[in-house]
Amino acid sequence: MAQDGGGADATPPAVSTPGMKRQFEGLYASWRDAMANQDFAAWQQVTSQARQGEIRNQIVSQRLSYPEAMFLSELGAPSVDALIHVDTLVRGDTASAVYFGKADFGISEAAEVRDNFVVLRFVKEFGVWKYDNLRVIKFGDDPEVLLKLRNRDNSFLEAPEFQPALVPPPIPGLVGNPDYIAELWVTAVGYEAKVTINAQHKSAIANDSGRELINGGLVKGSNRLTLEVKEIPVDAGTPRHLEIGIYGAEKAEDKAERFYHFRSTAGVQPENLVTTFSVPGS
Repeated sequence: MAQDGGGADATPPAVSTPGMKRQFEGLYASWRDAMANQDFAAWQQVTSQARQGEIRNQIVSQRLSYPEAMFLSELGAPSVDALIHVDTLVRGDTASAVYFGKADFGISEAAEVRDNFVVLRFVKEFGVWKYDNLRVIKFGDDPEVLLKLRNRDNSFLEAPEFQPALVPPPIPGLVGNPDYIAELWVTAVGYEAKVTINAQHKSAIANDSGRELINGGLVKGSNRLTLEVKEIPVDAGTPRHLEIGIYGAEKAEDKAERFYHFRSTAGVQPENLVTTFSVPGS
């Protein structure tokens, strides 16, 4: 549900800087080696502080052991050696390197791997570039994009999904070990909803629906929810609707219980609210 930090319409596109290709590929290769070798110290050296904090919080919020759980994923980091380097874009202290081809994450048969764009993102911290994250952009066999790519017309890279973020991502505060693993479910049609849980998890969604892991999970006893909501345009004839659900379980294998539910009333504008809800235990 979180919005991407990419470029905005009024912001000039990042500068094409192909000369940074080798440095960024070397940095990404070091990151891949650290993951493959389960070398936590090496991983810390090449990974942005913001990403370290985000990954640590995600693991802890699932009541797993950090950093051990980070190395258990079956999803591998693809090599870019066999991919086409489209361009490297730099905007101040953020950058993205864009590739095209069949990226192998190690979870599909070779014949099932399709051509897609792979965007590697980097940030500069205290004057040193660090790897931040990888994103796959599926273009759906769009013939216009393929034609531009074939003709070396990189104008499509001005789209936000390819552009570096406007500023480096913030370093998150570290969450404590939760009593419950929890998910937030939100549907917001005709509304923009901002939800904060226990001052640790923040989420924003507008004219969409989705679910996500709650950063910091839930604690036994009282938990706090803050909702900020405003009306936004919606297609004519589409009824406005806002619904929020919070589900949790002490263990991943347990059946989740619903601990909080809010549903708007037809024709009534939902209001901002601050409330608490209880979770079993003390």
